[in-house]
Amino acid sequence: MVESFPDDTLADDAALEAARSYRSLWRRPTLDPTYGETALASYNTLLGLYPDSPLIPTANKEIAELSDWFAQKDLSTGLYYLSLHAYDSANIYFKDILTRWADTPTARAAAVRLVQSYRAIHYREDAAELCAQLRKKFPDGRDVAETCRGIADVAAPTPAAPKPPGPTS
Repeated sequence: MVESFPDDTLADDAALEAARSYRSLWRRPTLDPTYGETALASYNTLLGLYPDSPLIPTANKEIAELSDWFAQKDLSTGLYYLSLHAYDSANIYFKDILTRWADTPTARAAAVRLVQSYRAIHYREDAAELCAQLRKKFPDGRDVAETCRGIADVAAPTPAAPKPPGPTS
């Protein structure tokens, strides 16, 4: 309907239902996300073609839920690599969550795991930077406090002091 009759009053409804149909085919975050990706594309079609639709708030809510599933999928993959002590591979997935799915509930767990991975491979400066961000964003988070215990926040670099004049030749 969206393609054949884009100006029909039911076209936005059809776009939402198409997205929901694809979403329902992705049954668990651990499974192949192809249907989830197609659902996300369908939601974005709705947002792009019908920005004034009254269905936009509903679509945005469903996109947020779908986004968290993508984050959960990446988290489970990252945790798998972390369990194998393949830290660099795990970090790729954790960072992907923090980049692509930063507004999801799963992003916090990914950040905490990323700090744990950084600690394991002695990336002290990266761990300190991430802990500073986590402490600022989640000041009362017990998981953050435990994970970042003993890691000082990174201080802003101080300018080098001028060198005293040396002997002139």
